[in-house]
Amino acid sequence: MPLALAWGVLVLCGLPALAITISRALASTDLRAVRLAAFAPFGVVLYALCLIALLVLAWLAVDRGRVRFLVVAGVAALLLAVHVAWQAPMHAGARSTSAGEPLTVMTVNLYEGKGDTDAVVDAVRRHKVDVLAVEEITPAAFAKLSTSLHRLLPYRIGEAAPGTTGTMLFADRLITKPRRIETKTGSWAADVGERRVIVAHPAAPTFASWPAEQELLIEAAVAEKPDLLLGDLNASLDHHTLRHLLDEADLQDAARASNAGWQPTWPTEGFAGVPLPPSIAIDHVLISDALVALATETVEVPGSDHLGLVAYLGTPE
Repeated sequence: MPLALAWGVLVLCGLPALAITISRALASTDLRAVRLAAFAPFGVVLYALCLIALLVLAWLAVDRGRVRFLVVAGVAALLLAVHVAWQAPMHAGARSTSAGEPLTVMTVNLYEGKGDTDAVVDAVRRHKVDVLAVEEITPAAFAKLSTSLHRLLPYRIGEAAPGTTGTMLFADRLITKPRRIETKTGSWAADVGERRVIVAHPAAPTFASWPAEQELLIEAAVAEKPDLLLGDLNASLDHHTLRHLLDEADLQDAARASNAGWQPTWPTEGFAGVPLPPSIAIDHVLISDALVALATETVEVPGSDHLGLVAYLGTPE
């Protein structure tokens, strides 16, 4: 029985683990590889299980069979180490523990306006949010938010629209110089007070336009030089496009900068009807050197397939 179980674990974990590793390492724009790369954090668990299974098989084997299993176990350990190295910056490293002027920002995808706007307003009030990015905001959702947020976040730019194409930015300070970034699902750049901000929502990797819109966002970030870029980026830090954006626009991910750990935000409704917790971190707050990240946390928004993401920021001391 241990032999059959070990082989079963090896096959069931090893094949998807290898597919994920290859997809993440190759940085392909093939949409199947893009979707697989998003699951790179699971490689740590998958390779750990493979390593245990291989050690069991080595223990049960004899002579040369044992040597072969130990060699493969070494390969599994190496791949495990690669995935640990990929994920480690989310959990460890230099981080700011204090900052000057505080700034709290939040991004939330309302899932075609189905998200509970009262929950969003409650989160804004509870976390004392200064800047709020809302994706997939419909006219009906905007009408509710506009009334409820009038005193908290009186300034706003963007466009509410049916379906997935509405994107808006709300703030407690004057918003000027708005410019639309031509992603199909709506993105905007604007000055919020003295800071240049981009609220972004490029296409999901289920659409052929995903690579082009990721490049469009990179170009916009380089041109605009934002202090803050936030939204549903439809990419995780395991996607080469997001890492390229960070490098080219000289930005850093607030969750990684604050060692917040893995904070998946999608999908809250599971996959293919199977109720599972969120497993992909595609909602982000990115910051320039003009800001420091102290912490981030996720917020539940009933009715949405995304968790909201709140980031506590400040100015360098």
